[in-house]
Amino acid sequence: MKNFLIENFHNIKLLFIVAILFSFVVLVFVSYVINKDSYEKIVKLYEEKFDHLPQTARMAKGASLIGSPAAYHAKIGFIMGSLIFPYNRVTNNDMSMEGYKFIRSLPGSLITGFRVEATVWFVLIILISGLICIENIV
Repeated sequence: MKNFLIENFHNIKLLFIVAILFSFVVLVFVSYVINKDSYEKIVKLYEEKFDHLPQTARMAKGASLIGSPAAYHAKIGFIMGSLIFPYNRVTNNDMSMEGYKFIRSLPGSLITGFRVEATVWFVLIILISGLICIENIV
């Protein structure tokens, strides 16, 4: 196996880099084209029902993935965190259990893009970790 990696290192590295770049393009497309409208609709529905967003989401309401990635994760964290993880008051400090259940009960047309975005982030982590491991092995 090590000989295969040594002999084909440049091709494998190129494949990983292309896959990472493609994943970033998909991520940007999903976050800017698909999730932008869904986010606005979810925020409107959430504010109508609960009067305000969780504090971190309020602070980062205008953030973008390219301009301020950390703030962008705070912006969408109350949605993604509710969809992916069990109820957690640490990441969504002032989000009630009702707010958590509300996000989870939204129609699939609004939340599918956020699930796709979370999956792409997961794939990116695996690809980058794989590239680092291959670089260290060879």
